[in-house]
Amino acid sequence: MKRVALLLVLAGLIVFGPALAFAQDQTLAEGKSLPKVVLVGDSIRLSYAEAVAKQLTGKAVVVSPKANGGDSANVLKHLDAWVVREQPDIVHFNCGIHDTKKFTATGKFQVTPEQYAANLRSIVKRIRVETGAVVLFATTTRILNDPAAAARQGRDYVLLGESVVQYNEIALEVMRDLDVPVNDLHGTLSKPEAPQTTDKLIGNDGVHLTREGQELLGQQVAAFVRRQLKR
Repeated sequence: MKRVALLLVLAGLIVFGPALAFAQDQTLAEGKSLPKVVLVGDSIRLSYAEAVAKQLTGKAVVVSPKANGGDSANVLKHLDAWVVREQPDIVHFNCGIHDTKKFTATGKFQVTPEQYAANLRSIVKRIRVETGAVVLFATTTRILNDPAAAARQGRDYVLLGESVVQYNEIALEVMRDLDVPVNDLHGTLSKPEAPQTTDKLIGNDGVHLTREGQELLGQQVAAFVRRQLKR
């Protein structure tokens, strides 16, 4: 068991879930501690986290909580467990899909636009004050309306691409005001020159990423984080 643990430390540990015993012990060959990167967000983040960790092997300890981050209110509620406790050097977070759930009975969003902006401001402020970490934000990825609606028949809410655009605009305004670098994942999935077509990047449910999409965004997130590490 000790030999396995040692190999993990030397290889560059990938950390998922609440068991983070190796994170504090990870070091480079010359004895310097590796920087710690925490990824926080919804199921999109969960799907590309492994690809990010592989890309950053030997360069950073990547911590990705098992829990789905859900909406911005839920991320704010769990900051102590998911971020503050880890005392990371960099936090890359996203939230937005769950916020934009629009309930058919009322026409209201799960989190109002005003509250979404306030939650994002609180998340950034708390991370900076309570950890000193560099904060990075990722825009909410695309939703394809027709397949998203077909996959969610009978539910009491809808997910719409135009709602994501609206909430991304809110987030961009907040991040500009707070001087937070933005990783435009939505834009990457919207580019006509993307290496794969959108149909190959977003699955049949109109929301979640295919394996190709996960790898593409995993590489982009890792590159975005790597630029911050160099600084």
